Amino acid sequence: MSVRVYEKGRRLALGAPATSVHWIGGAALFALGDGAVQTATLEGAGERTQVHDGAILSACVHPDKKRLVTGGDDGKLCVLGDGGAVETLLETRGKWFEHVVANAATNIIVTASGKEAIVLKAGKEAHRFTHPTSVGGLALDAKGRRLAVSHYNGVTLRYALMADDKGVALNWAGSHLAVTISPDAEYVLTGMQENSLHGWRMPEKTDLRMTGYAVKTRSFSWNKSARLLATSGADCAVVWPFVGKLGPQGKEPLLIGRREPLVTQVAFHPSEDILAIGYEDGAAVAVRIADQVIIELDEAGEGPVTALAWSADGMQIAIGDEGGRGAIVDLSA
Repeated sequence: MSVRVYEKGRRLALGAPATSVHWIGGAALFALGDGAVQTATLEGAGERTQVHDGAILSACVHPDKKRLVTGGDDGKLCVLGDGGAVETLLETRGKWFEHVVANAATNIIVTASGKEAIVLKAGKEAHRFTHPTSVGGLALDAKGRRLAVSHYNGVTLRYALMADDKGVALNWAGSHLAVTISPDAEYVLTGMQENSLHGWRMPEKTDLRMTGYAVKTRSFSWNKSARLLATSGADCAVVWPFVGKLGPQGKEPLLIGRREPLVTQVAFHPSEDILAIGYEDGAAVAVRIADQVIIELDEAGEGPVTALAWSADGMQIAIGDEGGRGAIVDLSA
């Protein structure tokens, strides 16, 4: 076996599909489709905690950077802490929490249920923003102040902590299923139902249109300098340049890591221009952008890669797939 996981890594049996993975300290926390969170390190699997009575649909690191926030199809928004302690922040009968984001700078958590984006400050609900249709995606800017909510026919931008903010509308016809804000807050991008991206350059709200995808784009990742945006949805990672006054407009993207299976997950290294890519056959690679040298992280498995995240120091990467296979790969020298 030449893939890295067998040379410097740890294979994990997650027991359920991975829906996302997040690093807290030196441990990877896999959010799973059976409602549990599995903790793991290079040394092996750790605690497994049942957090929800159904699938975990969304998760993010808590603003205190010590706990994990999870949203489930049981109508609960929970926090998982040390020793498996579970706290319920919100509970809504008959609805799901499909999206959640958080920011340490403003100590806020934002989740969504139906048409509402719900803002929690210091662990308590502060206020709600209602939208014309169901929320497709959430994103906070790097300062944790500006909230982007995608929905049918566009995106609404608000200052998250201002309960009476009427919002700025970014209009474009169609269904916007995911959203991201560039780290410098100059661009807002969405993944659309029509297998394309739409964007706006701020503050002029200049429209951007990026096409050529085989399926819907569900995974975005910005590099540290905010000059490259990697996306899923094609048979390679499509990496758009955001340089110059017009950003990606009129420019060709970089096409990285082309294989026959489609790309399902992308994740830029936290400090270097190295992109981790997960595919629909379960394989994963890391590619250095400058010369496109490839490290094979994991081989094909039994399901698409659905979770991919670097540790904060960029020395390890966690991988999870729909078949319940997980891995932690060591990329230190």
